[in-house]
Amino acid sequence: MCVLNEPWLHNGKLASVYVLHGTEKYLLETWEREIVKAANPSGDQFDVMQLDLQETSLDTALDEAETVPFFSEYRTVIVKNAQFLTGTKEKQKQNVDRLAEYVVQPATYSVLVLIIESEKLDERKKIVKRLKERAIVLEAKKPSQAELMRYVNDALSREQQKMERATMERLLFLCQDDWGKLVRELEKLQLYAGPGAMIPIDIVNDLVPRTLEDNVFQLSELLVKRRADAALRLVRDLEKQGQELIGLLGLLARQYRNMYLAKQLTEAGYGEKQIASKIGAHPYTIKLATQASRGFSEAQLAQALTLIADADEAMKTGRGDKQIVFDTLVCQLALL
Repeated sequence: MCVLNEPWLHNGKLASVYVLHGTEKYLLETWEREIVKAANPSGDQFDVMQLDLQETSLDTALDEAETVPFFSEYRTVIVKNAQFLTGTKEKQKQNVDRLAEYVVQPATYSVLVLIIESEKLDERKKIVKRLKERAIVLEAKKPSQAELMRYVNDALSREQQKMERATMERLLFLCQDDWGKLVRELEKLQLYAGPGAMIPIDIVNDLVPRTLEDNVFQLSELLVKRRADAALRLVRDLEKQGQELIGLLGLLARQYRNMYLAKQLTEAGYGEKQIASKIGAHPYTIKLATQASRGFSEAQLAQALTLIADADEAMKTGRGDKQIVFDTLVCQLALL
């Protein structure tokens, strides 16, 4: 997966109108930045206009697009929050008829870029159909794990660095498969390790911030090892960071449910990838759940889920102090 293959070019040239949409924010930002750079290679921002349709109108954007550039070859008009391209209710009605006319014969000296963080455009709308006929429409899709792996491998190869697959999986998990975050964290790791180095999992654990989900994994690992004291210290630390016990309980329930299902399906002959697909969970999550489930029988995991359900009911109905209920649960789980 590469963001530098210049999908914004049409026959090697800039187009007059673009529609950038999708859920991968990093890719949208990259395309926007590269289009601006291609239109204004000098870096002069005088002929680059940034507009937000939550604050201004489409008419204003089109007025800017029809304004001759002062110092650059192109006047670049970036239009954010183009909600009129989706089925979402607009804050204010936009003059889409004027846009429909503009895209038929756009200004040759301008580059108009419409951006919306939305997976789908409303194909029923005439303006969307017109734009698909006349403009370059690019969808920023969330990358797959395989694509992210290739990205990491390419970045490491450029610096002649290496990383074991397990370490790479750990990095992707900590970055929550967020491409933008992965880019930032990988750059940090590469800079710290230096050219030609092997980047071990210890460095990833030390330098990449833990997610809440990962902290709950650590909590469950401590319970698997029957270390109730360390588990309670971690719970107190998470509370100090502003985490609610009811939220932690929900994540703990999901972890034990994954452990229970992973054990059942593993014994039924399923592999980790098949289990992840069947449950609808992250592959790395299932990998950890499968490993953790080996320390329990299926009956013990079923009992754990019953204990968690009882604690959840007690906390939600006010049958006991939340902290006492949660701490008691931690001790019970550690004794399984």
